[in-house]
Amino acid sequence: MKRTTADFFHLFQSKYFLTTFLMLTGIMTFFFLFFSLYSYRKTENILEQEALSAGDYNIRLAVQNVENYLEDMRYIAATLDTSQMVQIFFSSEKPQELITNIHGSLQETLKTYVNSFPSVDSIYLYSGKTGNILTAQTQESVRYFSDLNWMEHFTDNPEKYTIFMRSKNDIFPYLLCMMKQVQIDGIDSAIVINIDLSRLASLNELEGNPDQKIYMISDDGRILYRRGQRELFEPLETVPELAADFDPGLTRASSLRGSRDRTYTFTQVRSEQYPWYYVCVTYLTDYSGRLSSSRAIFIALVFALFAAALLIALFFSLHSFRPLQSIMDFLNDPVMTGQDHYSTQELKYIADKIASYVQTNQALSMELEERLNTLNQTRILALQSQINPHFLFNTLNMIHILECEELGYDHPLPKITLGLSRLTRYAIESTDLVSLKTELEYTEIYLSILNRRYDGLLKIDTRIDPQAYRCRVPKLFIQPLIENAVFHGLSRKVDENSCLTIHCGLLNGRCVVSVGDNGVGMDPETLERLRGILNEPTPPRGSIGLKNVVARMQLLYGDGFSLKIESRKGEGSVFILSFPVLS
Repeated sequence: MKRTTADFFHLFQSKYFLTTFLMLTGIMTFFFLFFSLYSYRKTENILEQEALSAGDYNIRLAVQNVENYLEDMRYIAATLDTSQMVQIFFSSEKPQELITNIHGSLQETLKTYVNSFPSVDSIYLYSGKTGNILTAQTQESVRYFSDLNWMEHFTDNPEKYTIFMRSKNDIFPYLLCMMKQVQIDGIDSAIVINIDLSRLASLNELEGNPDQKIYMISDDGRILYRRGQRELFEPLETVPELAADFDPGLTRASSLRGSRDRTYTFTQVRSEQYPWYYVCVTYLTDYSGRLSSSRAIFIALVFALFAAALLIALFFSLHSFRPLQSIMDFLNDPVMTGQDHYSTQELKYIADKIASYVQTNQALSMELEERLNTLNQTRILALQSQINPHFLFNTLNMIHILECEELGYDHPLPKITLGLSRLTRYAIESTDLVSLKTELEYTEIYLSILNRRYDGLLKIDTRIDPQAYRCRVPKLFIQPLIENAVFHGLSRKVDENSCLTIHCGLLNGRCVVSVGDNGVGMDPETLERLRGILNEPTPPRGSIGLKNVVARMQLLYGDGFSLKIESRKGEGSVFILSFPVLS
């Protein structure tokens, strides 16, 4: 039955129709608004929980890395304390008469530890018996030793480790000092390990993100460590976020702070072993944008649902009013009687629509909550699945020390073990991007071990542009290229003429790294097949190393990365990598 404008005007004059329409509109609007608000609040909570979870994860990582590192330092101090040469150095007035060249042997041991841990500034062995201090470089009397402020921390309980912050010769850098006091015949001696926190890899990695700051704060509320520290002990007022949010009464706290223009998460954790707190401040550059997007979506959803509520209420009201309207039409025109047929299927349709909207909102909320739970569970599993790699590294160091004691410090085997130890440490560190200079330093260690296999016959031509040293590159990306050049290009005819070339430089604002050999080379068919293999998603056995290098570089640099392979049969091959400069 067609309706004219007059008919609809007549409908809205009906108190029954108007009451039903307004009531349905109000109920559905409230219902949709409730679920829209619920979904919006869940979205806000998820964004907040994501931000807080990221800060909590970073602070846990900082605590674990720093305190594991300090456990390593305790292990070094304990190893030195139980060493026979150290005991003789502490207890004898003339230790060189008991062990020939004891000072030189101890200095080699100290050099091994200092070189193995880049953040260790120095290690002192102080003998109270003779008043001498032995370091990795010098041996001199305490009367002439310039760095002595650590001696102020001798305690009456020599069995415990003493941890404190100090300056070296009252100048930067500031050091975290671990002292193992040793008392022999009532005379105090000490093992002092000085750690430069500004060089601690685990802290530098976390602070690689410019929007993230890591701090160490003492129990009495002074800053022990922060990036760009100017004084040994800085007040909290130096950093406004610390002054505003740090609470020494809380062992663990995490919160979202700031205004619309500057939002950040503040997370603090009290160390269980040491007298300080770890604090992570992460600035959320995209949080406000994401929150604004959520609000815009919420407003659009409210208007859309309100319009839907009006239409549904009008539709349902028309159907509910139809019997009454039919009677009125019948009274006005009995000829039309019997032409209108009413079915409850229309009411069922409206109910189904409402249920569909409700289920959609509930499903959205449940899905968002499920994703948050999955994210948290994944992070927990990631933390639980971390394997402490220090056992392998410490074992290699122990093997190196035993080899030195058995074979001598100049024997090649201890040098190979030390090189392998440093390579292992480099490989298992959590950071993925390093400077090209660092990558080349560890590549040189790998080459020295590799060249021993060929009795030093392999010649290495290295040409490096110093301006390229600061480029940030994936670690261990050169080593597979060297392996390919040696084992596939040179290993068939290694002799006194065999040569491996490594060239690095800058060209047109890009970093260019080439690795070549003068070996057997490849014919054109083999060269094309290799190029095709490197573009396949699953390379065959024997090409995994090169494929992994290409995949990592493509993930990091995208279309900015290119690989060029040149080779001639009987003349050798060269792999040329070109990628944008990251600094």
